[in-house]
Amino acid sequence: MSSRHQVSTVFLRLGKAHNAATQAFESLTGVGAARWRLLYLIHQQPLVSQKHLIGQVRVDPGSITRQLKALEADGLIARSDDPQDTRLTRVRLTQSGQSLVRGVMRQRAGFLERMVSGMPRRKVLTCLQVLEGISRNLGDDEPLPPLRRSPVRCATTSANSRANRARKPA
Repeated sequence: MSSRHQVSTVFLRLGKAHNAATQAFESLTGVGAARWRLLYLIHQQPLVSQKHLIGQVRVDPGSITRQLKALEADGLIARSDDPQDTRLTRVRLTQSGQSLVRGVMRQRAGFLERMVSGMPRRKVLTCLQVLEGISRNLGDDEPLPPLRRSPVRCATTSANSRANRARKPA
């Protein structure tokens, strides 16, 4: 298989995996990917500016504004002018929004575990490194959080932990 064909195959499989994950997540939670991304970002940064969200999501500002208006109409967020800089609009989760995010976060943990179930941890880490490399090669210079020990259990992590505990003398 030629290098060009391999890259094409990787790209197609990456798209297919992304679509499958997005559809499965939406089916499980009832929240679409675009909505979830905004809700999650707002959850992470209470009173975030709309301008900051636009920079984080990297899509057309009008698209973000439409999404935020829809979230506001659904009672999930509230928007207000920044008292120190009226050019900025601040966004926060409402009580309903906070409740929804907490529920989705609980579902998300199980979803992520299921997504990598049966995969050796080293392969999951290799996949993350490859994806980070692709992002850098395409000009995404946004720093990513460091890889850390995840609560998501991979196949060998669980199996190795049990085996190591069994070998340790009492």
